[in-house]
Amino acid sequence: MSEERDAARQEGPTPERYYAQIVPGDGGVSVARLQEAMNEGARRSWRLVGVVNEPAGEGIILVWDQQGFISG
Repeated sequence: MSEERDAARQEGPTPERYYAQIVPGDGGVSVARLQEAMNEGARRSWRLVGVVNEPAGEGIILVWDQQGFISG
């Protein structure tokens, strides 16, 4: 997952408070892959604030609050 996060960060500006994490999946995202991404965010004490479909239909985007009241 960190490789995907690094690649996503290179495509746009550096996130300040909110971070958009792409979870890839052709034709849908597996529960295992989604759980892995959510566990990674939880280990960082990030707060999940949104989930949207990736515009090209190649996965989903998790929106994390990196500085919220429960975030480190």
